[in-house]
Parts: sequence; C-alpha cells; structure tokens
Amino acid sequence: MNELRVIRNIRGGSAKWNEEGRLELANLLVKAGYEVKIDYRPVPNDTKGKKEYVICFKE
Repeated sequence: MNELRVIRNIRGGSAKWNEEGRLELANLLVKAGYEVKIDYRPVPNDTKGKKEYVICFKE
C-alpha cells in the first residue's frame, strides 16, 4: 500500500495547527517508517482561496 495519504486540519482550516504540532506529527510518522511531506494546499470548497497546511505521507 504505497498510496499517498493526507492529514489535514479539521473544520476547513479553522482549527489551525502551529508549526510545532505539524513537525511533531511528521516526526512520529517518519519514526514509524513513512515518507512524509508537509505541504500547503487550498481549503476544499472555499471560495475565498484560503490555504492550509497538510501532512502527506506514504509507506
């Protein structure tokens, strides 16, 4: 199972992660053997063009 998976903020980006929280989660995924990338993507279904951080990972 090498498909790309994404962890994103809940509530469409209104519950913002801070940098420390994103890095801590990414670190745990790396230690578990996953390839991890922190990315910046548009918030789905947002007409104002807002963006949010997401954590992408795969085995």
